Amino acid sequence: MLSRCLAHAVVGMLLSAAFPAAGAQDLPIELQVRPVALSESLPDGATIGRIRPRGMLELPSFKVSGMRFSQLSGLAWDDDDGVLYAISDKGYLFHLQPTFKDDVLVGVTLLKAVWLTELKSGKLLRDRRADSEGLDILHGRNGIKGDAELLVSFERFPRVVRYRPDGKALGELALPAALSDRNAYRDPNEMLEALCVDPNLGVLTAPEMPLKDEPPGSTRIFSLSGKVWRYPTTAGFGISAIECLGEGRVLLLERNFGHLFGRNAVSLKLATLPMTPTPNESVPVTEVVTLDLAKGHQIDNFEGLARHKGNRFFMVSDDNDLLVERTLLLYFELLTEPESRTTTR
Repeated sequence: MLSRCLAHAVVGMLLSAAFPAAGAQDLPIELQVRPVALSESLPDGATIGRIRPRGMLELPSFKVSGMRFSQLSGLAWDDDDGVLYAISDKGYLFHLQPTFKDDVLVGVTLLKAVWLTELKSGKLLRDRRADSEGLDILHGRNGIKGDAELLVSFERFPRVVRYRPDGKALGELALPAALSDRNAYRDPNEMLEALCVDPNLGVLTAPEMPLKDEPPGSTRIFSLSGKVWRYPTTAGFGISAIECLGEGRVLLLERNFGHLFGRNAVSLKLATLPMTPTPNESVPVTEVVTLDLAKGHQIDNFEGLARHKGNRFFMVSDDNDLLVERTLLLYFELLTEPESRTTTR
């Protein structure tokens, strides 16, 4: 494990060296990426669990317009403008353009980098107020260019804020009482990591780890409209992303990550949230795939998830600005006819 981390650090330094600090006039930038196999033993086109990898790239870390391109924690796809939005947990918003060859992700261009602002003052987000984590898009698939809005969820000071793609804050959405109380969370860094928008259920969010008053083995998914669904937890894993698929179906990314040389595993799961939740009864959950560094899967601290087109998705890791961690952008296909194990709790 140590030698692998050191090798990652060396590669990271080489990629960073390829990008001196860049100014706004230097954009767009075609990133110098490195292809990474999700598993060295996986043949091209093969599947792992219920997913088929279609390219994974290691992205460099560098500064642009005073913002470091790193610590990516959320993704959203704008189908109308062909932009993949990525936020860092420093309050930066990056506009990316992925490149494909034969349905495989082969490159990424950085189009724009902007700083998220405070709603009332218009000042740039700073320090703990800038801990942006979850991301989704409004009006991103309506056939109209230039009208998209972004929803961002935060840790430290839990809130959900609407933004323009240029980083200007438009409004803050009211949270359920259980989520607006900072003291209800187990840790300031375990707040609103996950966010998505369902056409019927509205804005959905979930804390990374169960709130203090949750019973063992359980957490909750909240709709900002007031509905609540109980969701079964797995020991050591927290919810780092949620993607709405329509009709109450959600794809969740769960993560068990220990800094430096600890555990590193992620799990993708499918669940369906009924229009009328059943109190105290967990929704059924289907495991899609579990990827584990200890089992030879080349993964890192995956936090962001976004649907691209159909059953294709992006997933990104947060490198925590550490040389021994990487920013990995994975593109994969979700298989629709799985052999799967469904569990409830």
